[in-house]
Amino acid sequence: MDKEELHERYKATGDERFYARARPLYEQALAESPDDAALLVDFGYLQDCHGRISLRAAAGCYRRAIAADPSLDKPHFQLIVTLAALGELDTVIPGYEEMVTGSPGDPRGYRLLAMARLRAGRHDEAAAAIDAGLGVAPDDPLLTELRGDLYAATGRPDDALSTWRRAFALAPEDYGISMRFSAAFLLEKLGRLAEAADEWRFIVDWNAERGEVIHIEWPRRELRRLENQLNS
Repeated sequence: MDKEELHERYKATGDERFYARARPLYEQALAESPDDAALLVDFGYLQDCHGRISLRAAAGCYRRAIAADPSLDKPHFQLIVTLAALGELDTVIPGYEEMVTGSPGDPRGYRLLAMARLRAGRHDEAAAAIDAGLGVAPDDPLLTELRGDLYAATGRPDDALSTWRRAFALAPEDYGISMRFSAAFLLEKLGRLAEAADEWRFIVDWNAERGEVIHIEWPRRELRRLENQLNS
């Protein structure tokens, strides 16, 4: 079979064997004709199909993890991110709404609902969930971080940065520093490169203090990249 037929069979069946055979054929063709627009589109679509099939497989794993241990938050968080990439968050939002209705005094449901609504671009509804959740747990670090995310998504960068700082202050040691990454990205987008470099420097130092050898490499590269821009 030629690469086009392998591509069609992969789209129709999702059988990874067809993808494994089609990819090197496309790569070889592109090595010979790197500026062939039609070929680039076809190969891009092959990769797109592969990505979506992989994401759906990941979503299936997260759903099984939730069924196996409903108390775990991590599979919910990962499922929300994955379904956002697929544009399928409407499949879980009603369940999180029911979670809030069933346990209105538990901030967990508000966290998940707010995260899902925010990832779906339903900003007003996300704000309502965040406000309600913070009414139950005013110092909840995740709901506070999500409020910062909401501000960033709705054109309020300074409010986002100050809210992320509050989230970091509220977060326990094992929470992580996701909000510092968000701040670094936003500051660079705003053209505030020195402040963005400071955030990356903080992230590097934070990882170094904890012996995070693997996770420190990418922040170091980002810091060096910004330092080079600032010094040029």
